[in-house]
Amino acid sequence: MSIAALDSLARFTGPALVDRLNEGVKATVFSSLAAAIDVPAAALAEALGLSARTLRNRDRLTADETERTYRAYRVLVRAREVLGSDADARAWLRTPQRALGGRVPLSLLLRDVGAEEVLNVLGAIEDGGYL
Repeated sequence: MSIAALDSLARFTGPALVDRLNEGVKATVFSSLAAAIDVPAAALAEALGLSARTLRNRDRLTADETERTYRAYRVLVRAREVLGSDADARAWLRTPQRALGGRVPLSLLLRDVGAEEVLNVLGAIEDGGYL
């Protein structure tokens, strides 16, 4: 299992990315992303407001499921860039963060505005800003 399908989505922008998200990806990508973050697929599904059972019974994710999965992927990639390693990114995403009001970053990914806040905190970390 691999998140290569999500890696390939990252090459697109704007309307082309929207089109690709609307096409959906194979459902196995979701469990691969959960493994990359080192959380159970059910926990990631809950964080993204998705049904783990439904995801297990699908061949492809819907556009909405794909978009939510891609949102979590984007945050994981950014955390890797800022924190320098997969292990540090995984740990940070699963640990309550003072800069997020004591919330776990993964718990904020249900909404795009939450993901943007997580990305803003990662940007502040990268810039050496006070958190």
